[in-house]
Amino acid sequence: MELEFPYVRLRGQSYPILPVTLSHQGREIRTEALVDSGASISTFHGDLASALGLTLEAGERIYLQGIGGRALGYIHRVQLRIGPISFPCRIVFSDELISSVNLLGRVDFFERFLVSFDERHQKLILKSVGAQQEGSQAS
Repeated sequence: MELEFPYVRLRGQSYPILPVTLSHQGREIRTEALVDSGASISTFHGDLASALGLTLEAGERIYLQGIGGRALGYIHRVQLRIGPISFPCRIVFSDELISSVNLLGRVDFFERFLVSFDERHQKLILKSVGAQQEGSQAS
């Protein structure tokens, strides 16, 4: 299955930002996230963890290191849905996230898609790869 998403304008620039849905134990949150090939793992703002019914500090503790410095976060496994495709995804939730946007990183996300950044046409193309994941539609 192939999905296309137009880039989103933010502060005068265009970015590959996707609408995503996070779910955990019957709770669901719709938000957006920047597709970031430089991020090892997806990282979302800490307030989303509590909105999903997660206790932030109950996750696996991790320190994220990037250009913006070091941030403490906690890894939790939730369902991530992009369009019709849903799969379990490890996400770091952090109250110290410096970025103004959530980030989709390589672990669990990039492993499920071939990701193409079409700068000329300002769109992101995701093509699902491998076995179909639980909750996703067949291609």
